[in-house]
Amino acid sequence: MTKRNKPNSSQGRSEALLFNQETFTIHSNSMDEDFKIYISFPVDYFQTKNSAQSYPVLYCTDGNRAFNLISDIVNMLSFPKTEIPRIVVVGIGYGIKGLEDWVAGRLRDLTPTNNPEEDTNWQKILFQISGRNDIITKSGGASKFLGFLCNELIPFVESNYRVKKNDRALIGYSYGGLFTLFSMFQNPEIFQRYYAGSPSIEWDDQVLFQYEKKFAETHKDLPVSLFMSYGSLEIESEIANMYEMASRLKERNYPGLKLKMHLFENETHVSCCAAGISRALRVIYEY
Repeated sequence: MTKRNKPNSSQGRSEALLFNQETFTIHSNSMDEDFKIYISFPVDYFQTKNSAQSYPVLYCTDGNRAFNLISDIVNMLSFPKTEIPRIVVVGIGYGIKGLEDWVAGRLRDLTPTNNPEEDTNWQKILFQISGRNDIITKSGGASKFLGFLCNELIPFVESNYRVKKNDRALIGYSYGGLFTLFSMFQNPEIFQRYYAGSPSIEWDDQVLFQYEKKFAETHKDLPVSLFMSYGSLEIESEIANMYEMASRLKERNYPGLKLKMHLFENETHVSCCAAGISRALRVIYEY
């Protein structure tokens, strides 16, 4: 069952939302979980609703927190001047009581393997913040979450909105960046453009490098556009992971891979988020 909050046709907006946005709740049968989905439309989307025009679509993780930031940057870069194409933005979030629920959801869905130590650590942090003991912290659900995207959310979006099926992007930050790279190695044909911002490549003894190796053993090409970034004030070993990943990908000599990365000077893990998103959009769309 999908519950939708559509924009008012006379105003082109949803109640209590920003310009040209709507939300809906979709139930994942595979995960038995409700997800709150946020969508932002290009400025001309509703003016051309009866036409055949379709738009690139960008999916972002951490929708509860990152969607408005990303959709605002997309709108600033695409109107009135066009530094990137006009894009439909889809944010994937949760029905939450507070941000502690969002943290638990992203820990579960954006990490590829279970890490009991991290589960316990986050359990303590979230209890200290919220005083709640009903929050479940269990990592390692990235495969199921990717299945939800591929088999349930994307088909729904493409059946109900005018988006291009051959121009999908996926962007994520921190754990979201980890998930972005994991998705690229698992199902590279689903998305054509990727942004991994400050990706948590260190997760579970750098297990992501194992996924990269397995991918290379069975693929001769990786025809995607990939941008990775970090802040220069982040942990040096984590920055080194990004350069190591880039080095390995370049050594594969994938003919279709477009790879760029950037280190934002004097920026931290948190402070370079907005700058990274802005730069990533201009890089992966090369408009």
